[in-house]
Amino acid sequence: MSGPAEPQLPDPELPDPAGRPPGREHPHGWPVVQEAWAADASVVPESGRWVVYLDVVLESGAVRRRVGDYPDERRAQTAARIIERNARRHIPAAGFREAPDDRRPDQPTDGSP
Repeated sequence: MSGPAEPQLPDPELPDPAGRPPGREHPHGWPVVQEAWAADASVVPESGRWVVYLDVVLESGAVRRRVGDYPDERRAQTAARIIERNARRHIPAAGFREAPDDRRPDQPTDGSP
């Protein structure tokens, strides 16, 4: 009997199945953690329960995740406020965000100092 099988890493010669641009992949094929640009929590009634969703805008696009469900709207709204507040704590202010190509917005683009 041999030990556990080694995990299969993606072939770097193949295109990224998640559609990330070249250079945005982790060296071992794991997804790169992206900085969030915005976060918003919403409460939606579903099947007699109140569901909290967290919508997050990333560089690669927007994602929506179901966070949890609650028996009444008051509890769901309270949870949504807490979840949204904590998500937004980790989003840097817009004026301090790096430009996508690692250039600061106040730097000239023509290469001059």
